[in-house]
Amino acid sequence: MHILILGGGVFLGAATLTAALARGHRVTVFNRGRERSHWPDGVEAITGDRNSELAQLEARHWDAVIDTCGYTPADLRLGCDALRSCGRYLFVSSISAYATTHQMPVRETDPLASFDAIAPDDRALQHYGPQKAACEAEVARVFGERALVVRPGLIVGPGDRSGRFSYWPWRVMQGGEMLVPDVPAGAPLQFIDVRDLAEWMVVLLEQGASGAINATGPVVGANTDVCDWRTLLATCAQQALARGVTAATAMPVSEAFLVEQAVKPWSELPLWLPGSDPDYRGFNRVDLSRAEAAGLCTRLLRETVAAVMDEGVPGPDDRRRAGKLGRDREAMLLRVWCERGRPHHER
Repeated sequence: MHILILGGGVFLGAATLTAALARGHRVTVFNRGRERSHWPDGVEAITGDRNSELAQLEARHWDAVIDTCGYTPADLRLGCDALRSCGRYLFVSSISAYATTHQMPVRETDPLASFDAIAPDDRALQHYGPQKAACEAEVARVFGERALVVRPGLIVGPGDRSGRFSYWPWRVMQGGEMLVPDVPAGAPLQFIDVRDLAEWMVVLLEQGASGAINATGPVVGANTDVCDWRTLLATCAQQALARGVTAATAMPVSEAFLVEQAVKPWSELPLWLPGSDPDYRGFNRVDLSRAEAAGLCTRLLRETVAAVMDEGVPGPDDRRRAGKLGRDREAMLLRVWCERGRPHHER
């Protein structure tokens, strides 16, 4: 196939480019050229802004388009109209597009968030989910049965600029006493390695897939395990020891204490969502049966953790650490927790 990637410079876009080339496809990338200027041999790079310079694409045809960076329906409206002659359009949406995650499991047929009252060009973070739903509607409007919508959960692994998953491998590598949420054993965590997602998206296009499909992990199979907090922390500790580093000592604290101390779920303490909050009931219980039937296979957790650790532990001023639990606040919280004499009987 000849594939056009909108984006392609960083993280998922870059991983998708690598996967498409590895599977023998011709690739064109279209982006603003701000994040990357050197491309593998054979890759056609077109520099332009998707909101004002799509004329460069209008007379062209590609077998498939992969849109890794569409954020608002205004973005998608222009791009889909300009590329309507292409064979298939894969849009990377999000599980945040669902109206709620109260339900378990979260399925592709569940209602999407309402977006009618939101301006098409509104980029406010609080409207991220509804705007993704609006983007999906634009793709469906133009491409119909040729539209393929992938709804990932948290995307993790090498090159991640959010630092959400990476916080934990980094923190384990730093040693000392490490605050962790005391959650019930077996409570699942879901995320997907960017390399697995990228390759699978290319495979979906090869298969001629269409419609909406959830995309997170792990997908349980011969080479994967269900992941929970204990599995994640143990894997991080094992990988730290394999690198000659003394792993941090986990200090579990109750969710009630974290809520009382106004620790911000997901952002300040990455991956943690209070089990008492019904809004998050299905967030880590996304149904993956359609993805598994379509061939999604996720790698071993230790491979993802190892890739993050091999990139090195960033310094405290790194932008990926912004807004996350710092060592001073972590130490203060652990001190207060221990002064109350509660750590042993509440574990």
